[in-house]
Amino acid sequence: MRRGYLHWIALDKRRPALVLSPDVRNDKARDVIVIPASTVMREGPWHVRLKKGEGGLPAPSVLLCEQITTVPKDSLDASALGGPLSAARIQEVERAVLRAIGVP
Repeated sequence: MRRGYLHWIALDKRRPALVLSPDVRNDKARDVIVIPASTVMREGPWHVRLKKGEGGLPAPSVLLCEQITTVPKDSLDASALGGPLSAARIQEVERAVLRAIGVP
């Protein structure tokens, strides 16, 4: 599991999630830091919209950056949905996470 890739995950239901933890941590730890995605397209300063196909998504989605969480590796499908998100998109996600925790 690599930073910037989306995987199917079992949370409240089966949904895509972005792996945000750094690769060195992903290699050593038994868990990963993820941000769940939703197809319910609500606006918010801590949400990042993704287009259908971006990162392999089957539908337009929004990353819920206020719901950043740590999950066991075995709760994610081993294969990524597609390729990694762009560096610019990852920076957008990082800024949204900071806004979600109150960092301007």
